[in-house]
Amino acid sequence: MVASPADSLAPASSSSRRRRSVAFLGTALLLLTACSDQSEPAPTPEPEPTGPISGVARNAPLHSVDPAKVAQARELPETYPGSSASAAGANATVTVRDGDPGEDYRHGSVGLSLESTDLADERLNADNADLVSILDSLHEPMLRFGGNSTDRRFFFTASDEPIPKDWPLNEGEEITKVTPDDLKRVAKLTERTETSVIISANLARYHPDRAGELARHAKDAFGDRLVGIMVGNEPNGFYQGRDNDLTIKSEDWDQETYAKQLTAYSKAIHERVPNFRIVAPGAYSADWWNAAAEAPGTGSMAMAVHQYPLSECGSQWEHQIPTVENAVDPETRENVDRLVSQAAEDADEHELPLWITETSLSACSGSNEITETLVAAVHQAEYSMRVQDLGVERVAAHSSLAPCKGGAPMSVLCSDGTLANPEESFSVRANGLALALIASIPQGNMVETATSTDNLTSFAVEHGNDTVSVVLTDYRNPASGKDRTTTVNLPFAVDYATQSQLRGPSWTSEYPVASLFEDHSNASNSPSPSSGATGGPSASGEAASSAPDYPADPDVALSVERALQPAGSQSVSVDGYGLPITPVGERPRVGGVKAGSKTVDVTLPAGSTTVLTLKKTQPSPSPKESQ
Repeated sequence: MVASPADSLAPASSSSRRRRSVAFLGTALLLLTACSDQSEPAPTPEPEPTGPISGVARNAPLHSVDPAKVAQARELPETYPGSSASAAGANATVTVRDGDPGEDYRHGSVGLSLESTDLADERLNADNADLVSILDSLHEPMLRFGGNSTDRRFFFTASDEPIPKDWPLNEGEEITKVTPDDLKRVAKLTERTETSVIISANLARYHPDRAGELARHAKDAFGDRLVGIMVGNEPNGFYQGRDNDLTIKSEDWDQETYAKQLTAYSKAIHERVPNFRIVAPGAYSADWWNAAAEAPGTGSMAMAVHQYPLSECGSQWEHQIPTVENAVDPETRENVDRLVSQAAEDADEHELPLWITETSLSACSGSNEITETLVAAVHQAEYSMRVQDLGVERVAAHSSLAPCKGGAPMSVLCSDGTLANPEESFSVRANGLALALIASIPQGNMVETATSTDNLTSFAVEHGNDTVSVVLTDYRNPASGKDRTTTVNLPFAVDYATQSQLRGPSWTSEYPVASLFEDHSNASNSPSPSSGATGGPSASGEAASSAPDYPADPDVALSVERALQPAGSQSVSVDGYGLPITPVGERPRVGGVKAGSKTVDVTLPAGSTTVLTLKKTQPSPSPKESQ
């Protein structure tokens, strides 16, 4: 858990010390100026120097710049390197089927889940440039506050009550106080990034009226951006045995008791915020989500499900141990389908929307062979499409504001600094790039597809503007698998296709997050855009190494300068870079696509997720129509 300002008195960060030094120097200069000759004209200020993109200031954060300008400065080629079909021809096929559009796909469908205690972290504010850039990259996402801290360490008070002293805590744990002022601060961030929000109430410390007050103050702070309140987190895990650190209820805790308490909480919430949506139960068991759906008084709730496909942290279930082999195994995808399909069926039966409010490839604590890697990123991209195709409306990847060093290794994002002294700057990891790639797909409706082999998956979205997105995930080993030409068979003709691609040289490759922070101690490199490399390992350049000529902002990792530095051939990347994802209209075309054809041949590298955007051919007008 990140040590937030509400939890402890952490030492002042280095950036805070720098700001104080600058303030002191500014005061001294003002005093000296006041004593000088007032008749001397003030010097003309120097104009703000231009950074590597014309008209954009040096060290501009990504959120302040049109991503299209960044894409243009990267000087991407017209044709995507290596995308043309090989002479050997196709050896895999994908079929996009004709038929009625299926499930909705929309912006905001993928988002993040944070711990409830993160609400007290003062870095979570509208002035944190990196957090704004990350949320912007997800295109109006959902931000859910919940997790295990909700029922164990989260204490909301609207009247500045003292932190309770009688809660059972494990060694090293602290209770975090959250107040209405915290909600207002976070609300400014969500307003700036057009982010919707779910908050969670502590169920283990049974107090319906406190939950009602939380709902009232949250509604006042977030307004219409607040889409629901969760009552507890994973109540099916409240009792896990007497000696388990996560156990917070006695062994007689069951679905019947939970349903009664959910009803009491719902009543208290609706007394203060009528018709407010209850989100429950945030569980990974059908018995518990059906108990929530059938609890009286919950109104038009959203059924919330959690899923971590590889969360066997011991050795009981061999196929659920977090290994690369299990991550790419078709059986893992079948298990995803089994649980989510059951949840979708139950949600339909109760006429409720289905949300996955917490997910990741694994929930095991600490690092293992899949954390921070390409295989976790490919899973996150594919999973985000898969569950929406099954009827899930919203999906949130569980994350943390903790530092990259010592924080949760499966988190989508992480910060600079240490657990004792977290810094202001943030970056995404490889799975964060995957989320941003999927979030870049315009809204539309899912279309049925089929593939010729179980190590290739496909999903398609019809956008209603003569374009269709096709998402292809190749599960072959990138360290040994050869590029494979894949034929996409279509029920319509296309003029051209563009692509964007998540890839890396091996399943255990990572995105170089540390390099974004290390540069802060010296200066920002001034990269040459021409050194960029579309397609990652299949192209040339490593990160630019030109000499720095102006200082970087120590509180911003995601700047334009760093966005123009290629990730390097040994790293996970999207099109050879990190954020921002190249906008659809700026992406290189797939080579060799013939206008008017109903097939697209594209060469896919092993271990990759590729997003194709197909532009439909418009029929020529008849002679009568042209007159």
